[in-house]
Amino acid sequence: MTKREGFDKRLSDLFGALQVPHIQPQEGPSLTLPDRPDDFDIVALMKESEDPDTGLIRDLKIDDRDLPRASSYYDYAFNIIGKDAHPPWFIQMWIGLMLFGEVCPCCSNKKWLSLEWVVDNVPVDKPSREIKEGLKILRHGVCPKCKRAKWDLIQNHGLNNFIELVNVLGQRSGKSSTAASYAGYASHCLMKFPRLADLTSAMQKSTELTGTFVSLTYNKAASLLWTPYINGINESTWWNEYHRMLDFHSEKYGMELYRKKDEFIKWYHKGIKFYPSGPKSSTLRGDTRVLAAIDELGLFPLPKGDAEEDEQSERANADEAHKSLTRSLTTVQGVQLSLLKKGINCPPALMLGVSSPYSIKDKVMRLLEDSRVGAGKKYILGIQLPTWKVNPNLGRDTPTIALAYEQNYEKADRDYGANPPRVHQTFIKPGQVPFAIFKTKNSHEIQYQYDKPGLLYAKVIQHYTPKYPSIVCLDAGHANNSFTLVGGHFDFQRQKTVVSTVLEIMTHDGRRIDFNSVYLNVILPVCKQINAVALLADQWQSLDLLSRARADLGTAMINGKEEPRCLAKQYSSRRKDFDTLVSMMENESLELPFLSRQDYDDVLSSAIEYRTLNGQPMKHLFLQILTVADDGPNKCPIKGAGFTDDIFRALVLITKMHEEKVLDRLKKFDVLAAKEVRAMPAPVFAKRGWA
Repeated sequence: MTKREGFDKRLSDLFGALQVPHIQPQEGPSLTLPDRPDDFDIVALMKESEDPDTGLIRDLKIDDRDLPRASSYYDYAFNIIGKDAHPPWFIQMWIGLMLFGEVCPCCSNKKWLSLEWVVDNVPVDKPSREIKEGLKILRHGVCPKCKRAKWDLIQNHGLNNFIELVNVLGQRSGKSSTAASYAGYASHCLMKFPRLADLTSAMQKSTELTGTFVSLTYNKAASLLWTPYINGINESTWWNEYHRMLDFHSEKYGMELYRKKDEFIKWYHKGIKFYPSGPKSSTLRGDTRVLAAIDELGLFPLPKGDAEEDEQSERANADEAHKSLTRSLTTVQGVQLSLLKKGINCPPALMLGVSSPYSIKDKVMRLLEDSRVGAGKKYILGIQLPTWKVNPNLGRDTPTIALAYEQNYEKADRDYGANPPRVHQTFIKPGQVPFAIFKTKNSHEIQYQYDKPGLLYAKVIQHYTPKYPSIVCLDAGHANNSFTLVGGHFDFQRQKTVVSTVLEIMTHDGRRIDFNSVYLNVILPVCKQINAVALLADQWQSLDLLSRARADLGTAMINGKEEPRCLAKQYSSRRKDFDTLVSMMENESLELPFLSRQDYDDVLSSAIEYRTLNGQPMKHLFLQILTVADDGPNKCPIKGAGFTDDIFRALVLITKMHEEKVLDRLKKFDVLAAKEVRAMPAPVFAKRGWA
């Protein structure tokens, strides 16, 4: 429907509502008008039928002209509900104006458009009413100074048309109440805007538009998001007057125009329903939404493996919940964009995400990273601020916050500083892994082989042979189809535990690891080349590899007695083994293969997706060291959410070389190796089936 056609239709509705007969032109000069009051002014009536803010025809059947429409979020906060609610804090107001795209980038002070500058230079307790000192706020989508409209500012002058807010703030920053305030303003705009279905063919008039408030549970959604939102409506003079106006017209026309309950509010005349919801998958899918708000997304469970959705569970994971909500907004976002292009200031369909962070890999932190790169900068407003940069009543030195930092710095910095660790409750801290221990050369490297359809394996390139006999430790996980080998020896001269070999085969391109080929081309050659006298594996699935290696590596004569050259055993690490490894790294009695300073610092400071480290086993090992999570006293650490721990678990097995029996075996074979070097020819490895 064109704007002209829409105008004609609404004008026809106008005449019908006023019971004024539509006059058809007649031939000849004898056209007569029906009797009507002398003060009936059709021109004035037509002018009054047009909304001066939107340029659209009013719904004259439900006349809300006496209730003002906010010209901006600023106007809503101070003039529409200002007498009934505390105004937002300065940063909250700044975020709201940017989110709704209500600041002119041409006429505002350019410095004030930068959150970093505002946070560093504007006092946190500055009254939000004074934000007009640096920002020129649009009125109904038009700059009052330069007269540029919103679409022109978006297309030509750098105004962002945001569709999502990622508010990562410290605790006690008013995250939930601010989201409720933004939702209240969005609702107000929708009530004062024509019914969307009347302005587009992109949706049916029967389509119900929804606004959904989601959290970890229904009760949390109701208490944290819904209650502040509905209280804001119930306690607002403007909203109460609006609903009284609807009550009047409901009685006049004998039809229900809205219904307000504890668990939802529905405006029938607009075809809109707002309600709270738990994270049930079936509930989040299917709606056509005009608004979605999700609280504590950082605490939602992560998807399992590489899957975005878990079809076996009714509870949506973090990625699924976010995807379901954002996709449900797409239809209305398309309508809003098309109306903006026509010069109509249509309210945006927004995804409001508010959360304290949990770990650097949680969903909210990944969204925050998306907001900083590529197209995400144009469409996602990402905010990360500590409590004291938002709440003027709480400082970094507030006793509660200061005490929390004193008791547990990592946890306090996550909760109040909005600066999460890579994983919740890390087992090893960066200071326990000095850069100085990464000094040896990796004895081997792998070359991937792709000659078997759908399968993956590798061959090794040897760089050197360690001076002393070694032990080799495996982590061959059939469940996640991964493979890791770590080899090391004890340097009797320097009294150092030296890890000489770290290899990893990471699945990619949809291929699975061929463990038989890995055994023949990696495990067996490495065991021979670094003179392995013990082979350990943490998983029972590796028992077959162990038995094959024991036979294939043959025997040796020790003090006149024939013994297996390489003992192969399955061993499950205990908490004391993990503690031993940490102690060895701290006191630098352990040496690891070389890692550059740049890679070391990158792991310390960057959010790294582990799959980008394929072919970089040492960098991946360091990432795993810092991301294994403490599962409680006397329990073995577990891999952090969104990370792996295969190389780290193989490294832990290296500590078994300090058990008396293993150390004695290393000593005996060290002596044997010296004898074999002096004797000619070189030692021969007996193969399975030899006499």
